[in-house]
Amino acid sequence: MSKAHEEGGDWTSSEHLASAFLSLGIAGAAAAENAEATAGEDEIGTINGAENEPATYEAALRSSQAREWEEAMRQEWQVLLENHTFDAVQGTHTFGADHDQVRRHTEGSGEPIGCKWVYRRKINPDGSTRYKAGLVIKGYAQKEGIDYDETYAPVSKMTTVRLLLALSAQHGWNVDHMDVVTAFLNPKIDRNNIHMATPPGIEWLEPCMPDGRVLLLRKALYGLKQAPRLWFEDINGYLQSLGFRQSAEDPNLYLQPGVLLILYVDDLLIAYDGRKGKGREIKRLLQAKYKMCDLGAAKRFLGIEIERGEDGSISICQWAYIDTILKRFGQQDAKSAKTPLDHQVDLANTDCEDKIANRKEYLSIVGSLMYAALGSRPDIAFSVTALSRYNVQTLQMHLTAAKRVLRYLKTTS
Repeated sequence: MSKAHEEGGDWTSSEHLASAFLSLGIAGAAAAENAEATAGEDEIGTINGAENEPATYEAALRSSQAREWEEAMRQEWQVLLENHTFDAVQGTHTFGADHDQVRRHTEGSGEPIGCKWVYRRKINPDGSTRYKAGLVIKGYAQKEGIDYDETYAPVSKMTTVRLLLALSAQHGWNVDHMDVVTAFLNPKIDRNNIHMATPPGIEWLEPCMPDGRVLLLRKALYGLKQAPRLWFEDINGYLQSLGFRQSAEDPNLYLQPGVLLILYVDDLLIAYDGRKGKGREIKRLLQAKYKMCDLGAAKRFLGIEIERGEDGSISICQWAYIDTILKRFGQQDAKSAKTPLDHQVDLANTDCEDKIANRKEYLSIVGSLMYAALGSRPDIAFSVTALSRYNVQTLQMHLTAAKRVLRYLKTTS
């Protein structure tokens, strides 16, 4: 793609962007891409992870990386305290998360909601591994109308990400990646009566905490049903205060002359003209408002590997993601396939005497394939559409066909 920047016109204007969006069919693809939020979100969490991440607190302490997981939990707990995420409560008295203030608590909310530790291994841009532990409230125990009301928060479309990369390559703009640290802990909670049980390990995380305490939430902890909405409202308001406006095609694409910004929960992709200082100033203002990591030039975003050529071109792939799903479904050593589907197999022949397949496995494979198709593999889009017709009545031949698409990805990745 050309690096030349067209003189005499702002290609980030609404007219230029509207034309680009329509030419790529983003508006028409919105319905299909809404499935990404459900089918792909679980995949995104494991793209950078390793096999056998501990599923429970007990498993983490028994693992060979117990010391690393303990340190990750200590760091997470300290961040929660620094952000005044909760107050410890017992009876009618509370003490603040900073342990230096006593308050009077007069409102109860029944049984406290449980919580758990979630463990992930992450791959840094330099290839090193970091251990991350997150404290997550069991939001499924919340009661609508009592603990929460509205929960919806938009996420950016994958097509928007590809468009931003294409336009940046065409005009020679920088594309940087920023990550918000504990994003959901920034907004205050919209309810004042949500109590959470103390987490596993509280006896060594907080040895001075008296027995029988529960935690009264002050911030939107991960796992709360309303947490994504509260975070989106918080950062959306700040971005608009900086002069950004939301795209009419994608509410998570923010426009400003000379700067494009994509928000995907706590990940930001910022495209800007490196010959001017506006993009760097925006990054500085964001870091002044929120605790953020500037990861520099984007190399991996939502499971997509991004590589910039010396001529300014940008190429994308999902090699690590595809390798992960191949291992997950036991196809890493399977025979390769040269085409996604076998033209000799009639998937619509539901009258054949074929046995019923494992529907849960089938849906998981189709969802994983859908995320790859939306990201960087449009060559399997037809196959995913064809397989999706049999999500309800799934026969063994459909499962075999889905695994063939995995073997095709292995061949062509």
